[in-house]
Amino acid sequence: MDLGPRRMTTEARREQLLAFGRQHFAEHGYEAMPMDAIAERAGVSKGLLYRYFGNQRGFYMETVRTVTNEVIEITEPPADQPYDQAFRVMVTRFVGYVQEHGAIYTALVRGGLGSDTEVNELLDRVRTTTMSRILERLGIHQPSALSQIAIYGWVSLIENGCAEWTVTGGASHSQLIDFFISTLEPVLKVLQSEQCS
Repeated sequence: MDLGPRRMTTEARREQLLAFGRQHFAEHGYEAMPMDAIAERAGVSKGLLYRYFGNQRGFYMETVRTVTNEVIEITEPPADQPYDQAFRVMVTRFVGYVQEHGAIYTALVRGGLGSDTEVNELLDRVRTTTMSRILERLGIHQPSALSQIAIYGWVSLIENGCAEWTVTGGASHSQLIDFFISTLEPVLKVLQSEQCS
């Protein structure tokens, strides 16, 4: 992918480099090649990458941040639909995102930087945002520990299930969505029973 010299706005160039970063890190991971090799592959100067992202870690982290922000944005459940329909929309959008961007998604969820705290915090932000949205739609403002564990487990099931799906296949888009929605039902029962107790 040659991103060589062209007259572009700062923001447009940055977005172009992040699109390259998404492809590069999906294919090669974080430590596969040094910054000068990354710049050569992108068809830009190393100085340009340093100008926009500081260093190789900065470039990687900004790529991770971009992906997680996109997931958070597209999975907000619609406010004008009943919660069950809204949650299906949320899951459908998530599965669709993974289907379209499977390589970088799987690289981040399954690879990333291992136990790197900053990477894990960005990935966990997707989970906790989803949890908060579900609780808010259900009108639960002080969830018990069990409720939080149940929702977090469900969100993690979707995350890891989708990562496995990108590698092994074995189910259609609609089958995956139906499965995830079916596994939400017992979680909702836990939440609703706690509201009534």
